[in-house]
Amino acid sequence: MKKIFSSLLISFCSLLILSGCGKNVLDYGDVDKISDDVPLIKINYACPYVDDRFVIVKFNDKRVTSRIQNRTPFPGGGYNTRGDVRADYLTIETGNVEVKIALPFKKDNGLDSLTLYKTTLNIEKGKRYVVHLTDTGSLIKSALTEENFLMPDSGYATYRFINLMPNVPAIDLYYGTSATDHTADRLVASNVKYLEISTYFTLNRYATRTWKIRPAGAALTTATILASYSSAGSLLNQRTYTAYAHGYSGKTTAAQKPYLSFFHIR
Repeated sequence: MKKIFSSLLISFCSLLILSGCGKNVLDYGDVDKISDDVPLIKINYACPYVDDRFVIVKFNDKRVTSRIQNRTPFPGGGYNTRGDVRADYLTIETGNVEVKIALPFKKDNGLDSLTLYKTTLNIEKGKRYVVHLTDTGSLIKSALTEENFLMPDSGYATYRFINLMPNVPAIDLYYGTSATDHTADRLVASNVKYLEISTYFTLNRYATRTWKIRPAGAALTTATILASYSSAGSLLNQRTYTAYAHGYSGKTTAAQKPYLSFFHIR
């Protein structure tokens, strides 16, 4: 009788343990693991329309974004951008992929109201990309950059810088200790032409740093600064970032003025 009771007690305790464990199990539904052969892509939408319109982006006529506005890396956002801050990517097919920017209908039903721009990208197996989109109307341009998921040593962060300002032919990127004292400004990417991206550079992390962009070759004064940005977020440990200049030099409205922004590559 004692043996039967002990067996029942053990079985009952086992059921309680399993029941307790079950409450901590999250069901994520069907999950497909991504192999190294699957290409990944992020969209950097930087088209400064004066009306700050919402758009959608499609790959091969399949919608891949929610309604987004200028200053939006998708998926995930960044610093001095719209959206949250995640180093997320979309999967994309290999081969020739048509990318289209379109206006959705006022009542968003998933269909296009008007196509603003389209281009074709050549996507290779296993590579990681960002497609950068800039300017407005018939002048919209795109640049496809291939990304390396680098991880710098502890205490450092790695960057590249791309010029997406249509009316600034080339830009210098500086990294300093003060927004007003320019004597310590350090040139980290020089003469970066429109739609071009710099080589990688790695910087050690300090608590306070101010980033500044100036026209290439401009003097180190406050008057020459196109835009600046300071945030501890752009200095996180062992991260890789893309810094980008966007907007129009000389514009002052929030929708079109110059910005210096960052988003995570990894």
